[in-house]
Amino acid sequence: MKLSKQMLDAKIKQIAQFEQTYGTNHGQTSVHAMKKFCTDKKYRERVRDFNKSITETYQTYRFKTPYND
Repeated sequence: MKLSKQMLDAKIKQIAQFEQTYGTNHGQTSVHAMKKFCTDKKYRERVRDFNKSITETYQTYRFKTPYND
């Protein structure tokens, strides 16, 4: 899926509303990661590369069973 500037801006706005409601000091790693994902292009590239490598690894080393030969 291709992310547009509008999609990233909408997510940043949603994160800001969440932080306003619940605060920022609750150790919410997923909120911090999503915020960084929306604001840092290099981070998005690293996440995409990591996800791609996991997919390729899974396809390469898929375990063979009698059900998926």
